[in-house]
Amino acid sequence: MSDLVFRALSLDKWQWSPSPLPGQVVLVTSRDEHGVIDVAPKSWVTMAAGSGPTVGFGCTREHRTAKNVEATGEFVINLPGVDLAETVWSMPDVPDRLAGLTTLPGTTVDVPVLRECPAHLECALDRIVEFSHGEVFIFGTVRRVGVDQRCLEPDAVGERYDRLGHPFFFLESGWLAPLGQAFPVSDRPAG
Repeated sequence: MSDLVFRALSLDKWQWSPSPLPGQVVLVTSRDEHGVIDVAPKSWVTMAAGSGPTVGFGCTREHRTAKNVEATGEFVINLPGVDLAETVWSMPDVPDRLAGLTTLPGTTVDVPVLRECPAHLECALDRIVEFSHGEVFIFGTVRRVGVDQRCLEPDAVGERYDRLGHPFFFLESGWLAPLGQAFPVSDRPAG
């Protein structure tokens, strides 16, 4: 690896190929002030603080998700498995943003969770940070973490991650990658 030669990529994230910073794909559910539910795929999502805990995701100020979260102060981050990748990928082209997914009432928020996702985070709005070009990052305090009970069975940790349905990551336009096999660091394969 000592023969690496680095070349600059465009500063436009949408032009990165290959993308050195893949983003986990999630489905954010929100509702507007009239109770209309929206589901939006997002891939710029991260833990922001372990105490709280606080999570955040990026979108544009004009997106329905940002408007809904600002109006109601609540949202849910649903974590789909790779079996939902085609559904998620087609969402922008489907008039019904639920795309055949099933909603269940949230426990601590008045926003639904998605039954088909093996985990979700119910969140209360903490703050919205604005950036240039209409982009925002929305931070929320997690009120409840819901995980399919099968993921909590006392098996090997790797098996529990398998039951999460293999979360997947946006690489670049047209390309996704699922989480690979989980293994403890001490058992890391050589190479």
